[in-house]
Amino acid sequence: MVRSIDIHDIPVAEWGELPKSLIGQVVDVEILCVHPFGVGVRVVAADSYGHVNAPHVTDGLFTVEEASKEIGSQQKAVVLAAPVGWQPTLSLRQSEIPS
Repeated sequence: MVRSIDIHDIPVAEWGELPKSLIGQVVDVEILCVHPFGVGVRVVAADSYGHVNAPHVTDGLFTVEEASKEIGSQQKAVVLAAPVGWQPTLSLRQSEIPS
């Protein structure tokens, strides 16, 4: 694991809620931590946290080494799900982000 802060150490109840209206929308995120299972992000406008599962980090091959180079950067992501009481999930894959 590589991180600036590890959102996975924060209880999900403290991650903040993403409004359901953001599902399918493009949002700005800050990359906070990288794990073999994916990337933890802060959703800038909602001041909440979310998770990007490994298959949704990149259109290429996901590696912790490559993804960790992006820690601290801001990127565009699309909100895939925002279930109440669960981790919001997002995608950083360019092929999944609407233009």
